Amino acid sequence: IFFTMKNHKSHIATYLSCFLSIILYAHSQDDASAMLSLRDSLNPPESLGWSDPDPCKWKHVACSEEVKRIIRIQIGHLGLQGTLPNATVIQTLTQLERLELQFNNILGHLPSLNGLSSLQVLILSNNQFSSIPNDFFIGLSELQSVEIDNNPFKPWKIPDNFVNCSSLQKISTNSTNIVGTLPDFFSSLPTLTHLHLAFNNLEGVLPLSFSGSQIETLWLNGQKGGESNNLGSNVDVLQNMTSLTQVWLHSYAFTRPLPEFSGLESLQDLNLRDNAFTSPVPGSLLGLKSLNVMNLTNNLFQGAVPEFGSGVEVDLDLGDDSNSFCLSRGGKCDPRVEILLSVVRVLGYPRRFAENWKGNSPCADWIGVTCSGGGDITVVNFKKMGLEGTIAPEFGLLKSLQRLVLADNNLTGSIPEELASLPGLVELNVANNRLYGKIPSFKSNVVLTTNGNKDIGKDKPNPGPRSSPLGPLNSRAPNRSEENGGKRSSHVGVIVLAVIGGVVLVLVISFLVCCLFRMKQKRLSKVQ
Repeated sequence: IFFTMKNHKSHIATYLSCFLSIILYAHSQDDASAMLSLRDSLNPPESLGWSDPDPCKWKHVACSEEVKRIIRIQIGHLGLQGTLPNATVIQTLTQLERLELQFNNILGHLPSLNGLSSLQVLILSNNQFSSIPNDFFIGLSELQSVEIDNNPFKPWKIPDNFVNCSSLQKISTNSTNIVGTLPDFFSSLPTLTHLHLAFNNLEGVLPLSFSGSQIETLWLNGQKGGESNNLGSNVDVLQNMTSLTQVWLHSYAFTRPLPEFSGLESLQDLNLRDNAFTSPVPGSLLGLKSLNVMNLTNNLFQGAVPEFGSGVEVDLDLGDDSNSFCLSRGGKCDPRVEILLSVVRVLGYPRRFAENWKGNSPCADWIGVTCSGGGDITVVNFKKMGLEGTIAPEFGLLKSLQRLVLADNNLTGSIPEELASLPGLVELNVANNRLYGKIPSFKSNVVLTTNGNKDIGKDKPNPGPRSSPLGPLNSRAPNRSEENGGKRSSHVGVIVLAVIGGVVLVLVISFLVCCLFRMKQKRLSKVQ
């Protein structure tokens, strides 16, 4: 019996081995058929050595040793022309790990690679592919690097199914006619370190999922929408991308001030040229020890010309139209310039001022500023300029100021006490804003206009204290009874009303019953 069972198991193992061999042979034949279709569609020259019926013997093709499945196709830079086989053919190469077709002249639609679950590297750059299917990246669970740069695709959007390629380390799609907004799924790509999306037609804002990502090189330069795209009003998310080493944002129509850079201790190359950034260059950027290359040309940067370390290669054209620095070389700005820049800091350094306030003298036809013959600032008139923010206490440093007009904007907060101490002030007009709080005590000769601020003179609490790791300052955590007090009181009210209603209903019914009983008694007495 023992020998019979042993022989039986041996036969089963033999049968299974044979069955598996048949399956593997069938797959290898499918691979061979797919490769022959690829050869026919590309029509390679004889010198490529693809004449043997066994594709495992072809140049630039590699197979697995045991089962002879195709694992690598590396035919880049060979001047090949033609098209690719349809998706059904390509998708039979289920063990393919690398597909490299770069720098050829391959035409037509890209076939879907849906289901090539072993594919790790995909390089299709610099061809003439005309379109990319929506399901192109579905099922590519092992994909680590994708490079499809410089292909004349029809307009397409970055697909949401990219998020399933959770092993991605590099995405490079420069000059591929991408449209739409950047998706907000980058927190789901924890291994992504290189994101290159230059020279496309992207719009919208930088996604919040950039924050805390592991991205090291970020290329978003050269978006063709130019001034028409709104990509950029804000780049604050960069300050939380602490792994960055290279950032290219040139020619992107970015506006607004730069964020802090103190946390970007690995940043080496920062290109911001040809945008509309405002504000002085932040000191945290000047102090980065890792920085090697810096380009600030053709923006609206203000204040003093930044001075970087001797080891930094700086591209900073100081021509008249390149930026709005106060001087054409190093040195401190005029104190009046410094004060006015402090004033507009709380307004977000509006672009209108950055475009007009050039040079080192506010008295040289600066918008909103009027000076006396001696060069003292006497009037600041920012009426109807679409300003948002608060009124800067630094206005109090303009000791010669006589008239301050901030009417018809969208200013919030309260009127700073410092304004009441201005010795020559005779007019303050803050009408039609959203100001609140106590009005400082001005001198009797000051004409004060505050109408159109419905909360002026009222104490208006802040929306809430800023959160901190230690919790809100100067406040105590409410206990459960306080949190639920409102709910409990409302429940008690409902119960009381229900009880009162029930009592009233009982009394009404009792009254009706009593009346009916008396009427019945009267009828009986008449009958008797």
